[in-house]
Amino acid sequence: MTAANLKKIKERLLNERALLAEKLKGNDLSIDDSETPDPVDLAVRNYSKNVMLAVSENESRQLTLVDEALLRVEDDEYGTCQNCEKAINQKRLAAIPWARYCLDCQELVEQGLLDDE
Repeated sequence: MTAANLKKIKERLLNERALLAEKLKGNDLSIDDSETPDPVDLAVRNYSKNVMLAVSENESRQLTLVDEALLRVEDDEYGTCQNCEKAINQKRLAAIPWARYCLDCQELVEQGLLDDE
């Protein structure tokens, strides 16, 4: 991978990181219970809180993956599968710049045959 490509990838990862951090900072999971809501309102509020919590967890996980990818760029390990150590396809990295595994190893992760640390 060329230095110019790595620079573009690093910029993209940094932009993604900033976007995720901003989203996480803006998530307000509090519920205003100043009034006693009827059961339907309470159910809707609880459902909304659970959805926001799930989204927040996903964004936190993605932020971790982006941070790990930035470390791999700095350590000259970016673009190498963390399982088999083969090169990750450039099209895969273009679509998912924080990808840790090649397609074959990612399939193993999704099948539960490889631990996704």
